[in-house]
Amino acid sequence: MLAYRIARQGLHRTTTPVDDLPIVDLGVQDTPPGSARLALGVRTDADVDDHNLVRAWTLRASPFLHHAEDLPKFAAALWPHSERDALGKVAWQRSVMAKSGITATQAIRYTAEAMRECVTKPTVKGVASTAVSKIVPKALVSFCRGCQAEHVFESLFRLAALPGGLRLDLDQSPPLLVPIENWPGIPEEQHGTDDLIRLFLTFVGPASYGDVAAWLTTTQTEIKQVWPAGLVEVDVEGRTTWIPESEIDLLLDPPEPPRALLVPTSDPFLQDRNKLFLVPDKAHHKTMWPVIGQPGAVLVDGDVAGIWRTKASGKKKLEVKITEFVPITPDVREDVEAEAARIGALRGVGEVVVSVSSG
Repeated sequence: MLAYRIARQGLHRTTTPVDDLPIVDLGVQDTPPGSARLALGVRTDADVDDHNLVRAWTLRASPFLHHAEDLPKFAAALWPHSERDALGKVAWQRSVMAKSGITATQAIRYTAEAMRECVTKPTVKGVASTAVSKIVPKALVSFCRGCQAEHVFESLFRLAALPGGLRLDLDQSPPLLVPIENWPGIPEEQHGTDDLIRLFLTFVGPASYGDVAAWLTTTQTEIKQVWPAGLVEVDVEGRTTWIPESEIDLLLDPPEPPRALLVPTSDPFLQDRNKLFLVPDKAHHKTMWPVIGQPGAVLVDGDVAGIWRTKASGKKKLEVKITEFVPITPDVREDVEAEAARIGALRGVGEVVVSVSSG
């Protein structure tokens, strides 16, 4: 299954231009900013800055790189399927919803309408938030201690931005919200979620209802109502999972994984929320998925063998610090160092030093 995922996600490096990388159909997360650039650079020798991709808050209200023409489809597929689904997406505001008399779906729509009205040109995020906060229902605004001001909930702001026809420009400082040209409008209802689930299963491999629900921050009940056709059931150590029928041949006979890979934090390889599948030893879960600052993963023959982080010394030297879950043997070390040098090159650093410790 991991060899399938590596092959389907393009981790057998090619010279394919970034715009043509298949994984972009699913989206490449850019958290923290710059991680998507590394994820692309792990997959292609082409210029990672030569592309037409755009950023938007899409899956889990996080910033992802997408084809611009795909954004309306993501907006419709991620629109709440029901009130229960909407509550799942704004789960930390349930008490606010209950007191206000406004449903979660209405809250997302009101905020999207306000964003569409207020942001008609590239606008600094803070300025946009201030303007939106003045016209949404008061129940959707709270006092922020960090900003020392009242503004619409951050999660709601992010959830509503794409339906409201806004993308992100993180190349500017501070970041800008930018109106999307020829936007079709706020979705009236959810549609196309089955196609999005099919894409996930195609690139991630066999997954369960629960895996997909976690990926989309919703419930299994909601997922079962939009479950796509054309899937094949796969038994994985007693777990019932599914994969598109068209992918069975590759699943049964994938190519051997590269000897070593360093995939960055938030890489598509790590988007599966089934932690036990990626890292069977629970003792390593806190290291692999800390509350703050998720590291990258060291893959050896397709398995997660440890984590990696970087420590920069100005722009001249980069230390790639590896924490092993299992020993990295001397014959693999050379491949790991070559991958570390690649990370350094993508970050514009000439000298790269690799250090290894046991975790």
